[in-house]
Amino acid sequence: MGLFDLFRKKDKPAAEATGGSAPSRGLEKNIKKLLNKYLQPEERWGVVQAVLADPSEAATAALLQRFTIYIEPSAADNEEKEYIADALASRGAAILPQIKQALRSQESISWLVRIASRILSRDELRDLLIELLGELDTEYERNPERKIQLIMALADFPGDEATGAVIRFLEDVHETARFQAVATAFACRGEAAREPLIRLFLQDDSMRIKNAVLDGFVETGWPVTGHRGEVEKALPKGYVIDRAGVIRRRPKA
Repeated sequence: MGLFDLFRKKDKPAAEATGGSAPSRGLEKNIKKLLNKYLQPEERWGVVQAVLADPSEAATAALLQRFTIYIEPSAADNEEKEYIADALASRGAAILPQIKQALRSQESISWLVRIASRILSRDELRDLLIELLGELDTEYERNPERKIQLIMALADFPGDEATGAVIRFLEDVHETARFQAVATAFACRGEAAREPLIRLFLQDDSMRIKNAVLDGFVETGWPVTGHRGEVEKALPKGYVIDRAGVIRRRPKA
């Protein structure tokens, strides 16, 4: 279903379900231009301003969809997206339902998270990210980009809440998701991640992940208590375990 299908007059149930109404022909024309990556630069800013001037849900949905489109040159693309992000954030909580809907449907969500961060408190944003991540699983999916970006975003929220949300993704079937879960688990510093990270080091076949876990244990100083023998056997050259059970890099001769 296309963007305009939600708002067609001939499809009243769909329009009522979104709380919207059919966009005017002028808005519809501007939205098509806004989402046309080949539109000439001299036309783009006028179109952006026209869509931003419209307070309707159809216009907001189109502006949120703009973040899914990449335009050359990248500097101009980022400038336009930053401008739109600031304008949308200034609308406050009124557009949160549409932002949440977009967060659940768009593959790349970094700009959406940025907008939400300007509207919500830190705790509210953390809880929203945890809620969204909780709706995803660790099984195969064609494009795990949204999941990976959610895991990455939670690295900015140290504590038990974010730690608990990312632990299960240490077992994700996608190697990059596991790798990012390792980075976020260490960034969050939640003690609950220690045992799962040790198990991951012992069981995972990815050397990238094994090295990330090793480096994380070195940096945090977490001990491998209860698993010393297994970990010691699996350690690559260049690492040792001290008397306190902490992994250290072996001093160079």
